Amino acid sequence: MEAKTSRFPLSHVTIYRALKRGELLGYRPKTHLRRRGKRKNSHNSRTIHPTHTIHDRPAEVEARLRLGDLEGDTVYGAVGKGCALTLIDRASRMLYAAKCESRDKKLITKAFEKALGATRVKSITLDNGSEFANFAQIEKNHKTTAYFADPHSPWQRGANENVNGLLRFFFPKGTNFHKVTDDEFEHVIALINNRPRKCLGWLSPLEFISSKCCT
Repeated sequence: MEAKTSRFPLSHVTIYRALKRGELLGYRPKTHLRRRGKRKNSHNSRTIHPTHTIHDRPAEVEARLRLGDLEGDTVYGAVGKGCALTLIDRASRMLYAAKCESRDKKLITKAFEKALGATRVKSITLDNGSEFANFAQIEKNHKTTAYFADPHSPWQRGANENVNGLLRFFFPKGTNFHKVTDDEFEHVIALINNRPRKCLGWLSPLEFISSKCCT
């Protein structure tokens, strides 16, 4: 007499649980699972643990009524070929940027100093990349407060995302930033900062700042 077999299909969850409990003789997670039973890294969790989030920002930052409130991110080149730190003023759309050898948090901290120089910074809103893990030192160096956007919410740094798109026109994905000279990079930043913007009444960021400083 033939043994009866179940016609109910088993879900993958049931199989994984049975493997984990050792109920399938001759089969083990380490030998029969692609990831060897290890957990896949979750991309929904923060890579750093900020002191302040975007929801803590004061009303002055939200209103874009003052200079010095920045949004920041990095633009990557080819793998292992450097990147660019980008910081844009929320009110004037002025771009501050610097090349960096890698996304190492210490090098990124130095890139902040190179990009900003003596610029007065009132706040910086960043994404959750691990390159900004040294944010406490960045706050100290620039006498400011760093706020972090929610994970996977690029629209919360819309001005920065927009200017990164402009920068990508000149330095597309795959760019070797190690081969981009300082003069070439600074020329592109100057072009962007002299570009008229509809949101500024067709003034360029440089013209907008000049009008603020002269009134």
